[in-house]
Amino acid sequence: MKVAYIIPYLQKSSGWRTHTIGLIQAIRQYVEPLLFVSEEDLLPARSLFQGLPIHSLPATQQASLQSMTGWRKLAAAYGSIRRANLDGIALVHSLEAYPTGLVGSWLARRVGSPHVITTHGTYGVIWHNSRLDRWAYANVLRNTALICPVSNGTAQIMRQYFGDALGRAKIHPILNGNDFYKSVSVGEAAHRPVESKPVILTVGDLKPRKGQHISLAAFAKVKAKIPQAEYHLVGHFDADSVYYQQLKNYIADKQLEDVIFLGAISNGELRRQYQQASVFVLTPQQEGLNFEGFGLVYLEAGAYGLPVVATITGGVPDAVRQNETGYLLEPDDVSGIAQAIKTLLSDPELNNRMGQANRRWAETLTWVRAAQEQYRAYQDLLGDNRQAYA
Repeated sequence: MKVAYIIPYLQKSSGWRTHTIGLIQAIRQYVEPLLFVSEEDLLPARSLFQGLPIHSLPATQQASLQSMTGWRKLAAAYGSIRRANLDGIALVHSLEAYPTGLVGSWLARRVGSPHVITTHGTYGVIWHNSRLDRWAYANVLRNTALICPVSNGTAQIMRQYFGDALGRAKIHPILNGNDFYKSVSVGEAAHRPVESKPVILTVGDLKPRKGQHISLAAFAKVKAKIPQAEYHLVGHFDADSVYYQQLKNYIADKQLEDVIFLGAISNGELRRQYQQASVFVLTPQQEGLNFEGFGLVYLEAGAYGLPVVATITGGVPDAVRQNETGYLLEPDDVSGIAQAIKTLLSDPELNNRMGQANRRWAETLTWVRAAQEQYRAYQDLLGDNRQAYA
């Protein structure tokens, strides 16, 4: 079965990139992938997916109908698809909702095959705020045969904002995979050292959607009861940003000590941070149409045997199992988040039990599992006609 994949973005680390690499590498044992990438992504695609056929297009994701530049890029992509010599494609699968899905819809129409879309979170709904893109995206959804959000939370929010356009499509959430556990041995995850100073760890770019203002307020309450605790924040930040200054002002106002902004760090240093951490905390917030589509970082924490504290928003409840791998609190429940952290810091047996459960959960949500589920969805979609495309 030949499947054409429209790939959103590969140049830098992102959820799109992680999902693309994990899914394509796992699913190539079941299907014959044909990749379509933006011109800017051609070199990284050739490096990442050696041996696979790759077509480049003027744009796949970094464009919008809101600007003339976006119009020109998308028009050029449409022209490239119209001129391409393509045959034998059973399915077209766009690995993001829009505009990747718009490009995929053109290709699906060109080759006469069903169109499948994966949606990751914010980009499954954010186009609701743009009249032209909302209209184009709604048309894409109406003509899509199968939509595979990476979480049930993403599916729910898509229904909220684009329910009228989803009537004909089958919605089949397929949870994200991961391979973090492959780089951390079972023994390392099971026997984490007990630090004299408990470390609370957050990993994620510094921005309101990630909720560091909530986790910082929770840490202030934890610090009042466990004065030796430290809070380490990993992730890119702009020292001149309003949000960073708000966090620094809060720290100064509360005279809060042992809060360390580490910024973007190397993989080796990130590993060390996970190894010395006692609890992983990330408290995402829905900011308008921006939300956490899943939360792969919770599984990364699980690879190291860490329990997590998170918020009930977007797709996070699919990544964190309530009272099993950690705790889920309401987004603005600072006191509840603080109490969950204190509970995990003061009860080593509970901390270890939840941490090991998170490790097993990470080992369950693999890319192989995601690829198998995706392939079965392809088969169901094609039904008895699938042999015609083989």
